Amino acid sequence: MTLALSVWNGRIAPVFDVSERCLIFSGGLEGPLPEPDLFPSFDADDRARFLSGRGVTHLVCGALSREYEDALLDQGIEALSFAAGPVARILEALKAGTLEQELFSMPGCGCPRRRCRRRGQGNRLGPALRGTQ
Repeated sequence: MTLALSVWNGRIAPVFDVSERCLIFSGGLEGPLPEPDLFPSFDADDRARFLSGRGVTHLVCGALSREYEDALLDQGIEALSFAAGPVARILEALKAGTLEQELFSMPGCGCPRRRCRRRGQGNRLGPALRGTQ
């Protein structure tokens, strides 16, 4: 599995739709942070294809509009949206399997780490994404 984090200023970007950069973790969550990648445009389909082309299967991001969510789902990418916090703390929570805590939810979000729209039964990261088998 390959994970991407939408980032801004060392934190999860508050709104994915207008974020400019992401970190892509293709070799697990251990080791130094990868260099940020610049999104090719603000178009939903372009972003989804960009992430899919890099093998991304899961995206951790802040707020996410339906248009962008649909584009990601069409490319087979699961969005763990409405996350908030510094990148280092988010990575620790991912490794520990505790991202679903309210502490990592955007202010005012009534459904921490649960899928709010057509996304199914809940955002659970498997052991493979956390770097354990």
